[in-house]
Amino acid sequence: MRLAEIQRHVASMEELQRIVGAMRAIASMRVQEAARALAGVRQYGDALARAVRQALAIAAEARMVPGERPAPGSRRAIVVFASEHGFVGGFNERLLEAASPGPGDTLIIAGSRGAALAAERDLSPTSAHSMATRLASIPQTVRQLQEALYPAIALGETAHAEVVFARYQRSGTSDIQRHRLFPLEIAPQRERSGPPPLHDLSAAELLERITAEYILARLTAAAVESLAAENGARFAAMEAAHDNVGKRLQTLRLEGSRARQEEVTAELLDLVTGELAVTPEGDGDPYLCGCGPATDALSIR
Repeated sequence: MRLAEIQRHVASMEELQRIVGAMRAIASMRVQEAARALAGVRQYGDALARAVRQALAIAAEARMVPGERPAPGSRRAIVVFASEHGFVGGFNERLLEAASPGPGDTLIIAGSRGAALAAERDLSPTSAHSMATRLASIPQTVRQLQEALYPAIALGETAHAEVVFARYQRSGTSDIQRHRLFPLEIAPQRERSGPPPLHDLSAAELLERITAEYILARLTAAAVESLAAENGARFAAMEAAHDNVGKRLQTLRLEGSRARQEEVTAELLDLVTGELAVTPEGDGDPYLCGCGPATDALSIR
């Protein structure tokens, strides 16, 4: 490989290394941003869980606690939080394998890459939405998912809803989680620690609104977890790519040094050969031309 060609490759690899480094830095920032928000999101979910227990207790007193039996002809809904962009390794594959929708299930996917992969596998999602790429966009994504999911629950068309997402871990890995959204996994509060909460709604309407808000909180928590896990997977992929690019750059620079040395050596040889070619025989070196001290001594004798 000629030196000029090696230098072009080095310049291209250096540019790629800068791009990969920038993507790695952005992924790391997104992970930290989502991790900081998780504590507040979980606290909000816990507060709503307590509110649901109280609403269930009120509904139980009014004999309006929803049953666990699915309505005839109802279906199961599965919400999957996938990735919006690529460079995440097998992130989306693992999520779809964990979702494993059956015939007749309603599959709702957040994330363009996950939706495209589902279409390739003939899973035919009922609806697909863009996944938030940063924390500030999560409320919009969750609202879209809620609008796609909750009407079917309210009308009794869906009696069972689940959410599938990846949970980020501090080690940089993620594990797939599958949580039930509906029916609620919260038992009614048996004993109240204080006076009953004040409300001006009927037991049925109170339970419906609290349930909708609780599902929204669960979806929000899953979205934040998924965003952290997605960027964690992207960071790992970019870290590996950055290392590979660095090794390739080192190899190219060594090849460039060898090629440069070979060119210098070739130029020196050309100079020496050219000098010998233009110098007349016997000129320059007195010992070669026969006019040195030894020749003079012989001529005197």
